Amino acid sequence: MTDDGAWADSTAEDVLAVGPWRVTLRGAELADVSHDGVPVLRGIRFVTRDQDWRTADDTVTRRTTDTDTHADATDEHGHARARALARIEVTSAFDDAEVLRTTLDLTVDDDTLHVDATATTTAPFRRNRIGLVVLHPPTLAGSSFTVRHPAAPATAHTFPFWIAPHQPSTDVAGYAWTTGGADCTLDLTGDVFEMEDQRNWTDASFKTYSTPLAEPFPVALDAGAVVHQALTLRAVRHPGGAPSPAPDLAALDGPAPTSVVTPPPTLQLLAASAPAAARADDEALPGGVPILVEPVLGDPDVAAVLASARRDARGAPLDVRFVTDDPALLRAAVDEVLASGPVERIGAFDPSSHLTTTALQRALREAAAAHEGLDVVAGTRAHFTELNRTIDLFGDWDGPLTFSVTPQMHDRSRAQVTESIRMQRWVVMSASRLAAGRPLHVGPVTLRPRFNAVATSPRRAVTDATVEAGYGPQSVPDATDPQQHSAAAAAWFAAAVQALTVPGVASITLAEVWGPRGTPRRKGVGGAFRSRGSISA
Repeated sequence: MTDDGAWADSTAEDVLAVGPWRVTLRGAELADVSHDGVPVLRGIRFVTRDQDWRTADDTVTRRTTDTDTHADATDEHGHARARALARIEVTSAFDDAEVLRTTLDLTVDDDTLHVDATATTTAPFRRNRIGLVVLHPPTLAGSSFTVRHPAAPATAHTFPFWIAPHQPSTDVAGYAWTTGGADCTLDLTGDVFEMEDQRNWTDASFKTYSTPLAEPFPVALDAGAVVHQALTLRAVRHPGGAPSPAPDLAALDGPAPTSVVTPPPTLQLLAASAPAAARADDEALPGGVPILVEPVLGDPDVAAVLASARRDARGAPLDVRFVTDDPALLRAAVDEVLASGPVERIGAFDPSSHLTTTALQRALREAAAAHEGLDVVAGTRAHFTELNRTIDLFGDWDGPLTFSVTPQMHDRSRAQVTESIRMQRWVVMSASRLAAGRPLHVGPVTLRPRFNAVATSPRRAVTDATVEAGYGPQSVPDATDPQQHSAAAAAWFAAAVQALTVPGVASITLAEVWGPRGTPRRKGVGGAFRSRGSISA
């Protein structure tokens, strides 16, 4: 976000308006597609994901448009008959190394919008997914649609109301649905497609994508490989037809952001992971704030990580979330950390699944029984997605649950970051429903992912027993948002606290206490830590 409250976004935009259609050409994306004033799609993109599910950085090298309007001819809706052509040429890169060149050709003609995409690899790489992506607006939640399949009869479906853990539709060749009185169809070619509920990651969309998850990945591509896909979108609004009723989303909104939740969640901060040389003056750090720390048991820096977090806490308790798959190692670590100073709670997560496995749940219960008053937490250290997909794993767990929040899993655009706030409210209400009365500990809430929860590459080995060079997120590519310390980032964190403050949420952990990934010390965030457990705007 910029200091005036808008997330930095230098992407050039052009609006293509022809007949009943209006499309925003935003970078390499066809965004905000509407027909006769009715929003139809959030966006159309060509997306490349590597073997660790990283999204390639796209650069538009050329964009042209040509509109031909026939003023003496109109369609049945009174629009001048027109035909528009647009071409977007894009290069895609990982770590500044180009791997792909793509051409998107857009044709708009009366009630039809057609996109033809051709991509050619320019260097060998391993991909998990490559192809067209269609984003459907979240306001479709609860409404019906029809799926056309490549070799089977059409089936009836509903856009999920509560956030769906798994794909709402698979084996997709096309859709039919109605929105705002417009009858829409979408035909997809070049691959088999499926849909996922991106609200799981606080994205404001349902996403249709190619390369089904059931297919093996990653797949090695040589230079010169060609991918060709296309889609055709049609929309017809009947003259005088009444708009379809909007789905009732009030239940997902929960309490209004200004309502008082009693007691309010305890606010916490994440332990700093930056190099020791960047450490802030201890006196400048907020006092009395619990600090969440994530030591990886078995790494040589565990003692140093915990000592650094103790210093960050300035006498306040630690919320220790161990990363381990060894219950015996966990029990020993719990005893040791409890002897070192005050502890708010303890959790544990498997390093591969990022979940509290059944064995770890058992070890946490044993630790709680051995140490009277010890609060333990289970769930996932990754996205709400993982909790949503594995909630049955916690059927016998009667304690608090946890998950993390980050808005930039798929997209770093201004719209993505700002719109994630409302999606956070949807996520926490869905999580509260799954928790069924169990308290929720939400966070860390970070602008960028602090680790790659879906990587297929092995984790970097830790050999340094100190934290002088930093640890954890410090070595994660792109974990630091350039706007982390802007005034508008502070406003974003304050808005996130409001969105996540609903009944049942016991604590919210924000970004790191200091350093490049630190929580901004601005009005709206810093004031929230004046007293433990109180929230001030």
